[in-house]
Amino acid sequence: MSSLKTLSDVVDKYLSLPQFTIAIRRDATRNQYAYLLRKLCELQYKGKTVGSVAIDKLRPSTCQDLYYLMIKQSQGEGVRGANYTVQVAVRAWNVLIKHDLLDRNPWSLVERMQAAPRHTVWTNANFESILKTAFAERRWRNIGLLIRINAELGQRAGDMRLVQWENFDLEQQLYVRESIEKTREHIPGIPISDNLKRMIIDQKEYYAFQPWVVPNPNTMEPYTESGLRHTFRRLARSANIPDKLQFRDIRRTVLTDLANHGATDNEMMSFSGHKSRASLTPYTRISVDQARNAATKRNFQLNE
Repeated sequence: MSSLKTLSDVVDKYLSLPQFTIAIRRDATRNQYAYLLRKLCELQYKGKTVGSVAIDKLRPSTCQDLYYLMIKQSQGEGVRGANYTVQVAVRAWNVLIKHDLLDRNPWSLVERMQAAPRHTVWTNANFESILKTAFAERRWRNIGLLIRINAELGQRAGDMRLVQWENFDLEQQLYVRESIEKTREHIPGIPISDNLKRMIIDQKEYYAFQPWVVPNPNTMEPYTESGLRHTFRRLARSANIPDKLQFRDIRRTVLTDLANHGATDNEMMSFSGHKSRASLTPYTRISVDQARNAATKRNFQLNE
């Protein structure tokens, strides 16, 4: 008989299994999965935490209720965030079924809504305004540096808040993603500008005693997902940045800009870390700007 009695028991067990600790090779992905499952356990449902719900009471209808509750209580993630949480829960339950610790997966029957595609991008004026505000006050400096780094690198928010000194090869002037040993594949580094190199060197004078490039200065630990979101929002409002702009939109901005400047699919994949061309579709929509840039790159001329 399984020793798993509550939803929290299930989450704790999943997070201890090699299908989580070893099979998921990216640190950022493991951290994201753990964060989402923990947040799910913390939700209040019918007067108690979801984590305390008995597994034998967790029916598909209960999971559907929790799905809508996640959407209602979300802070900027909405349908997309709830869909991702359900996706992770489905995965966790399936792993435990394979270990004969559970006999059914009620999450797999949740009817998920279609998230509206997001096309919001930053302007240069947005970047200039928020960075000016961030670097004018010490309390905003680290979140400002995080924005500045990602405005150049266009990486996932989860990777950026966890970035460490070892991810920067300052001699070669590269941002280096996860090591070959972790991923078992070659991941090219991304060149960084002279300005960003100087900013990293300056930051190291203050924070070299710990591994994180941009820790939360109050905890000396990486920003949590919610902590990053809340701190960013306070800074953005101080800089009169529209509420519709989010930190995660920086990645879309960078990749869209690359596409608009004629970067090939292979070039974009080496930059973004995407594994397939299909993943690039949101950033490579055909536009007049792309056609104009393509014509500029071709620079077709005849001696007439």
